[in-house]
Amino acid sequence: MSDDGWTSATAPHEQPRTFPCDGCGASLTFKPGTDALECPHCGHRQVIASGERVIEEYDFRDALRRARTSAPAALASGGKSVRCEGCGAETVITGQSAHCAFCGAPVVLVQERDAAIFVPDSVLPFKIDARAAKERFDAWVRSRWFAPGDLSKRARAQGLDGVYLPYWTYDSRTSTRYSGQRGEHYYVSESYKDAEGKTQTRQVQRTRWYPASGVVSVDFDDVLVCASESLPLKLIEALEPWDLRELRPYDPGFLSGFVTERYKLGLEAGFRRAEERMSPQIEATIRRDIGGDEQRISGMVVHHEGVTFKHCLLPLWITSFRYHEKIFRVTVNARTGGIAGERPYSAVKIASLVILLIAVVVGIVFLTRGSR
Repeated sequence: MSDDGWTSATAPHEQPRTFPCDGCGASLTFKPGTDALECPHCGHRQVIASGERVIEEYDFRDALRRARTSAPAALASGGKSVRCEGCGAETVITGQSAHCAFCGAPVVLVQERDAAIFVPDSVLPFKIDARAAKERFDAWVRSRWFAPGDLSKRARAQGLDGVYLPYWTYDSRTSTRYSGQRGEHYYVSESYKDAEGKTQTRQVQRTRWYPASGVVSVDFDDVLVCASESLPLKLIEALEPWDLRELRPYDPGFLSGFVTERYKLGLEAGFRRAEERMSPQIEATIRRDIGGDEQRISGMVVHHEGVTFKHCLLPLWITSFRYHEKIFRVTVNARTGGIAGERPYSAVKIASLVILLIAVVVGIVFLTRGSR
């Protein structure tokens, strides 16, 4: 941590740090579900000591003016920055990579020169290991109706990759000046003719509208915005919720053995997306303030104060595979085990079901006519 409170990291020209095993000298990797690095050869463990470090939130406006950044490879010990030729995902890896975690493309290029980036201040360590993630994935595949018969085989051939996704979190105290209308219901009697031509009466709802305006205040804490653009939004949202209270101060040891994606959505663009996520709660507060039976909001001006942010890394397991030249992805939240994914459909299985249903309907009609 530098004197002015900004996170600093290895300078671009410095050699990234590694974690040699005290027992045999091999490289240690992070063990999911623990606070330790483990040697894959001799089993030796080394605890990651957090010391007195705390997770800080930084002033948003100040960051836009003078934030300190560092080289992408400084994210992870022994890391190198790579870019996928297939989907453009930019990641930092600590070992060899035979394919891209996000699209399954077989080739990645080493980035020789790269723009500096924000270094994360906190990380949510992996809790679920690869074996447990695979069990959840296998159960998910078995539960997919109308999936091609070789779906599981194709997906398993690609394997699961442990990936840290980049996120921003934002805090803000908002005050919103609004204008609109409050609707209050009343009822009037109305005559009408029923099916038999008789005159009937009924109560019909009407609404009187009155002008409304005011100011509401809403405080937001840790509004989460994914800074990745490598996954569809529906898969990213399906990973929520995240146990952000378990965030740990950033330590490169947590990243050892995993892929770390660099953010594509910058700090300022991320805040615009955070505003979109704040908007429904602000609107709901305005509607409560307006009162009445119905509400119309014709205008609202939101003012943000005391905006702060964190840059953090959150873990998932992902498999990406191609089926008929289309990319499909399945993700597992590496904290909760929640799973979501995309899947192809088998035209043969669907056609067979349709034929079966038609046959059943024809059979029922035939039996019904025969009984007459």
